[in-house]
Amino acid sequence: MFKPAIDKILQATTLISDKNRALESRLNHSTTEISRLQEDLEHLRQEAMTDALTGIANRRRFDKVLTLSSQEAVNNGTPLSLIMIDIDHFKKFNDTHGHQMGDQVLKLLATVLSDTVKGQDTPARYGGEEFAIILPDTSLDGAASLANTIRDRICRKRLVNRASGEDLGKVTVSAGATTYYAGESIEDFVARADEALYLAKRSGRDRVMASQKAA
Repeated sequence: MFKPAIDKILQATTLISDKNRALESRLNHSTTEISRLQEDLEHLRQEAMTDALTGIANRRRFDKVLTLSSQEAVNNGTPLSLIMIDIDHFKKFNDTHGHQMGDQVLKLLATVLSDTVKGQDTPARYGGEEFAIILPDTSLDGAASLANTIRDRICRKRLVNRASGEDLGKVTVSAGATTYYAGESIEDFVARADEALYLAKRSGRDRVMASQKAA
C-alpha cells in the first residue's frame, strides 16, 4: 500500500528536478544576456568618450580625466601637467589640399601623441585642430620636454597624397605646457596652457612655450 505514495513522491521529485533544471537554464541564459548587455553598454560608453576621427579621447573624456587627475594630484601631493597643441596654419592646409588630407593630418598627430605618451597619460582631441595631453605625476620641465619631442616628430614627417603621389611637404605644431597648482580652477589651468600655446604661435610657431603660475 506504500507503492502509490512512493510513486507520487518520485513523480513530484522528478517534476521539481525538471523545474529546477529549467530554472537554472533560464538563469544561465539571463546571466549571459546581462553580461552581453553590460559589454554593449561599456562599448557605447567608450564610444561616447572617443573622438570618432582620431580614435583618441574626445573633449568630454578630457574634461572628466582632467578633473579626476587634479583631485588625485592634490590628494597625493604629486605634480600634474598639461600640454595644449595646435597644428600651424591648418586652415590654409585644408583650403589648399582638401579636408580629406586635413583629416589625415589630424590622424597623424593623434598617432604621434599616442605613440609618444606613457600609459598613465591621456592624449585627447580638444577641438578642431587643437589637441591636449594630460600628464599625471609629470613636472613642467617634463611636459615641455615631451611637447618638444612631439613637435620634432611631427615636423620630420613628409606628407604624401597616396592617390596622386604628390608631396605635400610637412606640417608643424605649436605647443604650450603648464603645471597645476592646488586651489586653482580647472578653467584657469587650461587657460594658462592655452596662453602658453598662443605665445608659441605669436613667437613664430613650430615651438613650445612653458607657463608658470600667473602672479
